[in-house]
Amino acid sequence: MQSDQVPTFPSDHNAPAEWEVLNALIGEIYDSVLHPESWNETLARITGTLCPLSWEAAFILWESNSPPSARFVAATGLAAGVQEIYSAVYAGNHPWSRKLMSYGNGSVVDSNDIMTREEFLETEFFRNFLAPWGIDRMIAVMLDKRGSERLGLMLCGPGDRDVERLKRGLRVLAPHMQRAMRISDRIATLDLAAGAARAAADAAPFAIFSLDDQLNILAANGRAARYEKAGFIRAAQGRFAFTHPASQKRLLDLVKSSDPAGLAFQTVGDAGGECPVLVARVKRQSAQQLGGVRLGASLIVTLGSAPGETPVVEIDHVAQWFGLTPAEARLAVALAAGDTLKDYAALRAVSVNAVRFLLKSIFRKTGATTQAQLVALLARLPAPGVN
Repeated sequence: MQSDQVPTFPSDHNAPAEWEVLNALIGEIYDSVLHPESWNETLARITGTLCPLSWEAAFILWESNSPPSARFVAATGLAAGVQEIYSAVYAGNHPWSRKLMSYGNGSVVDSNDIMTREEFLETEFFRNFLAPWGIDRMIAVMLDKRGSERLGLMLCGPGDRDVERLKRGLRVLAPHMQRAMRISDRIATLDLAAGAARAAADAAPFAIFSLDDQLNILAANGRAARYEKAGFIRAAQGRFAFTHPASQKRLLDLVKSSDPAGLAFQTVGDAGGECPVLVARVKRQSAQQLGGVRLGASLIVTLGSAPGETPVVEIDHVAQWFGLTPAEARLAVALAAGDTLKDYAALRAVSVNAVRFLLKSIFRKTGATTQAQLVALLARLPAPGVN
């Protein structure tokens, strides 16, 4: 696949016109980092600019000899089905592949230098696979290595053409392609991690906010909007605030604290409803960027409780009021919420007898003699902070 217009590429490698061509290709290589779908087009531009006539096939390939495998990253000028046939039959199992594995990163390798054309023409790989396309020579750029896999840029065509211009250009492009591939790999890794974090946050049955020291909202999951709508928080101009003044004061006091700490409390909405809150102060995140440092989250705020769970504040309040252990308080609150002994045992993966044993201890400490009496006691329990 040739470009419609092939730029002039003089034999003098210091000529300005040649460097303009290479600089344009380098720009396209780095653009492909941000737009991976354009790698095929970038390869087509490289072949159309640097390759001799009839050298239209180029591909970037992860390949391994042990075990034999191949994964195409990008390709241009290949006939339909070639990638599938190569991966299934010839991957890591032909002379070029085996010999190229010994070359270091950044190497520009001519297949004529690793075996003679006469030897190659006798191989099964040439006779049964490459011969129909008249391909018997390849120029390869070794880009990276990961375990037993080697990443390479391969350009191939008929061996009777002059490829000195191609090799000279690839020696300039090779380090830029190496950097581009590593940057692309790093971006993909970060995107996967960020995507997983977003998916986990959105799957959470409560709201999650990441805030900086000025209470600016850096990130929020999909459930955050419902708590603003319910009147528990405000997010005007991207800044987080509780509508409940006492809750907001507790948050501001935490921001001013010099030591990492956490808060657990019940906030109150505009309609008088209560909502459990957990706030964690974390070591301020930072990342280097061009021109300085970008600061990130220093507070993580969650609102609400997951189904089947009880706010830590409520459990602690019940435990302190009656002198219960955390396990006893957790069971008492679950029963008050309508759970049965069997439900609670299944949730905690314990036997019903173990739950009954906890219940007897709760009865002894609270003075209740039935579950109904226990639920009534908890219903009359003063709110935290009320004597």
